[in-house]
Amino acid sequence: MKNARFPHQSNKNLTLTSFEISKLIAETGYPHSAGEKLILPALKIVANNLCGIKEKSLFSAIPLSNNTVKRRIDDCAKHLEEELVAKVKKSKFFSLQIDDSTDIEDNANLMCFIRYIDEDTIQESFFFCKRLPTRTTSDEIFKATNDFVTSHGIDWMKCVGLSSDGARAMAGCHKGLFKQIQELAINCVWVHCSIHKQALAVKRMPLNLNMTLEECVKFVNYIKSRPLNSRLFTELCKEMGSDHKHLLLYCNSRWLSKGNVLKRLFELKDEALVFLNEHPPSKKDAVFPFKDRFHDFKWLLKVAYLCDIFATFNELNLNLQGFGLNIFKVLEKVAALIKKMTLWKQRLSKGNFKSFETLHKFIETHSNHDEEDLHLETLSVSIQEHLSELINSFKDYFPDILSNNMWIKDPFSVEMEKEEMLNLSEQEVDNLIEISCDTDLKKVFETVPLINFWLRCQKEYPSVSEKAIEFLMPFVTTYTCEAAFSTLVYLKNKYRNRLDVEPNLRIKLTPLLPNLKLLCDDKQHHPSH
Repeated sequence: MKNARFPHQSNKNLTLTSFEISKLIAETGYPHSAGEKLILPALKIVANNLCGIKEKSLFSAIPLSNNTVKRRIDDCAKHLEEELVAKVKKSKFFSLQIDDSTDIEDNANLMCFIRYIDEDTIQESFFFCKRLPTRTTSDEIFKATNDFVTSHGIDWMKCVGLSSDGARAMAGCHKGLFKQIQELAINCVWVHCSIHKQALAVKRMPLNLNMTLEECVKFVNYIKSRPLNSRLFTELCKEMGSDHKHLLLYCNSRWLSKGNVLKRLFELKDEALVFLNEHPPSKKDAVFPFKDRFHDFKWLLKVAYLCDIFATFNELNLNLQGFGLNIFKVLEKVAALIKKMTLWKQRLSKGNFKSFETLHKFIETHSNHDEEDLHLETLSVSIQEHLSELINSFKDYFPDILSNNMWIKDPFSVEMEKEEMLNLSEQEVDNLIEISCDTDLKKVFETVPLINFWLRCQKEYPSVSEKAIEFLMPFVTTYTCEAAFSTLVYLKNKYRNRLDVEPNLRIKLTPLLPNLKLLCDDKQHHPSH
């Protein structure tokens, strides 16, 4: 009896193994053909060297053809989608994060992530990636989003937030995506991506500093856009024993680009000057006096300052990335930066440059001549002007909207006497008082993320808790979508330009795990592949 059942059990294990390997292929981003072209041959080598004939025959029987792997990935993705939809339907609120970009075939892809409540925690997950057939207008974006939501029976009224960039198709006040969603979800609020707002805020710059930035980019392009120059510069850096061998190419669409490009250029300024001496620009390129710039102390001072200020912006940018970020954390980081820039202005007015590490070190390495002191005084004025513009710009893009909602941030230290400032009903204020006096809840508050604390309060204090949760639910950036587009570019490359990328993305980007045994039970178990 046992021997009679063995083939079926063996075939079932082979199918389960096929599912697990296919899932691994999707998670790593390898082509579907990796199963039969890499994994099966590798297993045969292992069997020949380490196993017996029986194991060798079992390894060869694992179904891992290109088409089989694709079907397994599609099945896993469909199962994950069904599991996610079931969780979203149970959630009292959800919020969306949406962005669009093009792939290798110039197809427009709409990427969407969702944040929802799963028991006493908040989860973020890949929601869908749909190809937009023609234009990326608000109507097309809304149609793709609405079709997916309604086809899965998800209630739009639960949507309390939409995060996107500031493009008209997304945020247009008359026909934008948000306005069309708000007609179906009246409680939905639009959140302009904080990282995009930061990128817009830092664009304000005095003319002389902006010209210096453009000149740095021109020099980098002069090296990087010419393969011979790039190779010669690399060899020169090796000969000089430099810490770096290459300059970084500037890309305006990459958030950290300016800071990284400027830092690398300043670190290789000596190598750049030697390169220009040994390989002077041709007559065509000599229109811009590269060599003169790297001899100019005043110009190098401005480059050093730009290195420092954009390094600060990069640090803020990194702090605005990641899971579970809320509006309080964003505004706290921005407020801290504004206070620091205000203090830096005061220090500069006294001739103190220590707030800017690269600039300060560069000044210290040069002798203190009268002419250089004059340059420093001029630079100090330019920097103070720049900092003033930045402070005003950040205040414009990040206004204080939390004055009536600080009770959400810390319900245990809010002033209940000013209840008219709390934007709460009388009953909700009474519930808030009970929460503030609950010592057990205070211990919970100190140990869990803010939104998880309010989820814990939901059963006992539903009205005030739901108001807090609804405020904290929206995404504050589109970082997850941007990261997912990098994954899409990796998966759908010039060798796989016809790939239907959504199933692979779902397996790679979702935190949920498929029930492979359940999927395996629904399949006919046979060893052919």
